[in-house]
Amino acid sequence: MNYLISTFDCVIFANKFFEIKENVKYKLTEKGHNKAMVFSNANTIPVILDLQNLCEEVLKVKYGFDTFYFLFPNYYFNFFSTIINFKNKLVNVSLSSKLIITIDGVLTCDETVKNLSYSHYEIMNDLCLIYFTGARDYVVILKGNELCFASYYDECNIKDNEKYFMCKLKDSLNHGKVCQIKDKEVSSYLVYLDDEDLNLKDVFLPIVFMDCVKAENYKYCNNLLSESLKMQDEKGIKNFFPTFDFCYPIDESKVILINKNTLAGIYAFEIQNNLIVNITEC
Repeated sequence: MNYLISTFDCVIFANKFFEIKENVKYKLTEKGHNKAMVFSNANTIPVILDLQNLCEEVLKVKYGFDTFYFLFPNYYFNFFSTIINFKNKLVNVSLSSKLIITIDGVLTCDETVKNLSYSHYEIMNDLCLIYFTGARDYVVILKGNELCFASYYDECNIKDNEKYFMCKLKDSLNHGKVCQIKDKEVSSYLVYLDDEDLNLKDVFLPIVFMDCVKAENYKYCNNLLSESLKMQDEKGIKNFFPTFDFCYPIDESKVILINKNTLAGIYAFEIQNNLIVNITEC
């Protein structure tokens, strides 16, 4: 079977219009048109969907007898660049579909972003905070030549010369990632944004596990593993998986990992008694 998964809400026009919802799997019929146009909001450029000649916005992943076509948006960006003088260092900020920051010519930040505009910067003691606005605001925190934090944030709180940024990860455990500036130091930690107990069924274990890997909640990951798989140093779990920014469950036991629109890996989980007893790369 052939399936289409769009990572954003869009409309596809072939012989008629089809409304496509984000991260929903649609079966492609053999009788369908070979080419179609993909339209979304005003911040994206229309894309030609041609399964015979794939463009950069489409990733083809084959597994078993199935083929998955992942559709990514082609955002329209105006290019912006500015230079900040910070502690006698030149901080060059370049913003388009990526946020690139160099300090004295050395690459410090390289992040894929969307719908952002440069706002301003702020110096706090030895820290440089660079702010961006958009549907979700974004902040970069630099200390010397070091990138301390770079993330979207949904809340910003200031208390007694301390500053807190909180980003909702919008995952299965409703994680929030908090960046704290206190006593001239930067640290980050995870919080749970609701107090409800989670009664996991076997079918949800793989995606919850991968959400925790992405959020770096390795303690929770370790608790989902059987005794034979538990790690003495739970942080070692991250070494088993490649870097990824998108995880898609293709069935109850397998997930596809994607990083920057490129296949990072496919992993299969074996579940017994509501615990993960084996994880293999396919």
